[in-house]
Amino acid sequence: MLACVFEEKNIWKIKEVPRPEIHPDEVLIRVRAAGICGTDIHILKAEYFQDFPIVAGHEFSGEVVEVGAQVTQFRPGDRVTADPNIFCDRCYYCKINKNNHCLNLQAVGVTRGGAFAEYVAVPEKCVFPLPANLSFEEGALAEPLACAVYGVRRSNVQPGEKVLIFGAGPIGLLLLSLFKVSGASQVVMVDVSTKKLELARQFGASAVVHADGKEREALFDLAPRGFEVVVDATGIPQVMEKEWELVEPDGTFLVFGVAPRGSKVSVDPYEIFQRDLRIVGSFAVKKTMQYSLELLGSGKVAVKNLISAKYPLARFGEALTDVLENPDHLKVQIVFE
Repeated sequence: MLACVFEEKNIWKIKEVPRPEIHPDEVLIRVRAAGICGTDIHILKAEYFQDFPIVAGHEFSGEVVEVGAQVTQFRPGDRVTADPNIFCDRCYYCKINKNNHCLNLQAVGVTRGGAFAEYVAVPEKCVFPLPANLSFEEGALAEPLACAVYGVRRSNVQPGEKVLIFGAGPIGLLLLSLFKVSGASQVVMVDVSTKKLELARQFGASAVVHADGKEREALFDLAPRGFEVVVDATGIPQVMEKEWELVEPDGTFLVFGVAPRGSKVSVDPYEIFQRDLRIVGSFAVKKTMQYSLELLGSGKVAVKNLISAKYPLARFGEALTDVLENPDHLKVQIVFE
């Protein structure tokens, strides 16, 4: 089968590789759509789980083509998506419901072959039926939405609270939709891209603010005492440093964006103490895929407009350039006919 192999740091190649052989508890999926995620870029740059070579791609959907002897819930022809995180369900953290910190964590497209390929093998326990009203392209966004569901839960947002999100990319816009569903009275978006802010308005943002160096004044005009929840969805340390002061006392700062490993931000610990601030991380997902699919299937969260471009696998280089160089890109996907 054809696959995009990340061979070493910043080097990838489209090449023939063996089709995955499934274990008795696994499902072989013919990939129909796979999104390029910021994590994939970190992997390619050797900033995250850098064991090469690897076939990346962990946001995907497709059709079942083969099932192992122990598989009971799926059969060939089923339309599916998958949670790429494979928990052992035996270690200390799995036993205390902290599965996303599993001591034996494996992940499709991160530690084992992923979906930038014609076929991918996934354990049955990680596979989910795709709602009939969703396209494969929409289904491939179930995993990033599941990450956002977990992040919103971590924020502990309460009905009526004000939320500020930095970064109006696909994740920021998914978070916007979820905070609105969760009862936030205001959800304000900040970004450098006018096009992305226009889309944020369409997604229901209470207000949008262009990050032009003067955003601080505009944001305090909207919320003079700050916001109960401030979310970073940029992953840019220099931006994160400026976000702290916008958190209302007894508020939460949610670090959702993935910063480069080893990067630093400067904070005043006295501010954390004196203002009663909570700093919350959000890593991957924790059994939130089904909730993501329920939101998509019900129409409570719509993702079709988040897909800005689709490329065949043979044009992976163009897709990668789109992600890296187009400031207005949203979700770029690799699609298979």
